[in-house]
Amino acid sequence: MNIQAELNWIHQEIDKVKDPSFLEKLKHLLQSINNSTVDSDAAYNLDIENALENIKKGNFYSEDEAKEIAKKWGRQ
Repeated sequence: MNIQAELNWIHQEIDKVKDPSFLEKLKHLLQSINNSTVDSDAAYNLDIENALENIKKGNFYSEDEAKEIAKKWGRQ
């Protein structure tokens, strides 16, 4: 796929988004890519918000699960 086709696809997908929190995260991502002076505190706070949101959704590993995953890293 060429770059213009990729951009067209991204535009179409963004037009379908209805979740304001996703749009805010996308906005922060684009700002951080396009502006190297983006406030690091804001990025840090966004990371924390994302982590807390994932925890609320049950998207996390127990300590034992994390240890098992870490053991597999050395085997690849």
